[in-house]
Amino acid sequence: MVHCKGLRKGCAVLYEHMTADRIEKRMLDRVKDEFDRREGSVIYDATAPASIEFAELYILADVILKQAFARTADREFLILRAAEFNIYHEPATQGEFEAQFNMAVPIGSRFNYNEYNFIVTEVLNADEHKYKMRCEQFGRSPNFVTGDITPIQGINGLTTAKILKNITPGEDEEETEVFRQRYFEALKSKAYGGNGADYKEKVLAIPGVGGVKVYRCWNGGGTVKLVVLNSDYGPADDELIKEVENVIDPMPKGKGYGLAPIGHTVTVVKAEPVPINYTIEVIMTQGHQVAEIKNAIETAIRERLINRCKEWAKQDEKQFITVRSSIVTALTVELPNVLDVGHIQINGQDIPKLELKDNQIPVMGTINLVAV
Repeated sequence: MVHCKGLRKGCAVLYEHMTADRIEKRMLDRVKDEFDRREGSVIYDATAPASIEFAELYILADVILKQAFARTADREFLILRAAEFNIYHEPATQGEFEAQFNMAVPIGSRFNYNEYNFIVTEVLNADEHKYKMRCEQFGRSPNFVTGDITPIQGINGLTTAKILKNITPGEDEEETEVFRQRYFEALKSKAYGGNGADYKEKVLAIPGVGGVKVYRCWNGGGTVKLVVLNSDYGPADDELIKEVENVIDPMPKGKGYGLAPIGHTVTVVKAEPVPINYTIEVIMTQGHQVAEIKNAIETAIRERLINRCKEWAKQDEKQFITVRSSIVTALTVELPNVLDVGHIQINGQDIPKLELKDNQIPVMGTINLVAV
């Protein structure tokens, strides 16, 4: 009988003790004493290759066991496991942009901005020569692009070509651990026929959506409000809001023409951005200036605000966002050459925290560093 060791934390390894030497010893122990079992004997030489093959089978058994469970499976097998529950990983997507030219340009025209290429896909406003463009590269990195673009092939009469804004952010392929966590959350929250989990699952599957807050019965029975964040966890633009409306509950409302059940009237809105401005008193080590840490503290605060928006989208509808000065103190004091942090103002107020209201999310404002 094979005696198996327990699971290692985070990785199923049941048969690590089943080495070729141990297997061969067990095989030889089963041979009667009247036969020669010494190294070099016929029996020894016959069991040695077999024990190596058996050891490799045990290694393969460990691999199979690891891939059988979502908690330890590698990406390829995690995707297969999740698909059994109709949960699919989010692929990388291409961003869409609004561009303007000095003249009409053909659909399919291609333009370049540094390492990114864009293709004209749709007319937005013929009179103003505004067009929708799609980035040919996948992922989030092109989302920042604005400004002048260059035609890849010459267009007679074209003198101005400019990207005005990002309409639908591109998204990176979902990371394995993020997908794994979403898989477990989906199993814990049972989505069915118009409950909160069902709305979350359906809205988050729409390209460009990064988060959604579901408010049930917000305006009486049968009403649902969806507060949508884009894939950068900022306020969704009008086009994304329209797309969510068309998918979930298009006109006429409440008739079941979208994914919402019949009788549910769904209102889709963007989160209200609240700029957060900080004035921070900083004590630097001798010979160093506050300007040295400005970029670092701006990056740290921006990431913190984005993470807070991510958390907010997952929380209960009654939970709102609170911005605290103590977090800024902790982030600042960890930076190089910072001795201490003094007084902090939030939006010009001497308050330890700023409590946002329903539907509000914090966005990066200005950072004013004051040396003391």
